[in-house]
Amino acid sequence: MGKNKKLNQKELLELGQKLEQFYNTGYVNKKQALLFSLYKGVATGFGVFIGGTIIIALLIWVLSLFGQVPLVGHFVDRLNQTLQK
Repeated sequence: MGKNKKLNQKELLELGQKLEQFYNTGYVNKKQALLFSLYKGVATGFGVFIGGTIIIALLIWVLSLFGQVPLVGHFVDRLNQTLQK
């Protein structure tokens, strides 16, 4: 299967059934798989939180470089006052 080939609905269904059979046969430790999924979810959530915080901080910093920004100038002024306290 090539990198650029997209799977159709039938192939995805077959793949899902094969994965389910593999999971149910006992080759995969269910507790370990659930724990891995938990860790993966926590790491994803943490990454989204940190990334979003950085993006918003950069956006606020860029907006603070301008004296007056239409529509959001008042908000930026209040934000600058809060950050300088």
